Amino acid sequence: MRGLAFTLTMLLFAPAFGVELKPDEVEFFESRIRPILAQECYECHSEATKSKGGLLLDSRVGWQKGGESGDAIVPGSPEQSLLLQTISHELEDLQMPKAGAKLDESIVSDFRKWISMGAPDPRDAPPTKE
Repeated sequence: MRGLAFTLTMLLFAPAFGVELKPDEVEFFESRIRPILAQECYECHSEATKSKGGLLLDSRVGWQKGGESGDAIVPGSPEQSLLLQTISHELEDLQMPKAGAKLDESIVSDFRKWISMGAPDPRDAPPTKE
């Protein structure tokens, strides 16, 4: 039983431990998640600009660390992921992206799916200034 629990945990959190991702996971992240992060989040949450609230979203290491408000993403648990709550406007005092513009529901659904998948993120290293 203990072996099964370990296996399930590793499958759920494999991306967080740097385990090789499946091509469809990488494609999903690169086509549906990273572009939105770059367009809507990096201005306030990246190494190149600033880390508002202590949160960096331009690397896997950044979101795994979380910010001043706690864990941004809980792989496998969208309902516990502050990032999803924030972009869904579930929290009155914390709504993103900036200026309070709500993202299209299809984008929010993509983030929900991505987090449910275990938040596979192929970005192995923090970004460089270049």
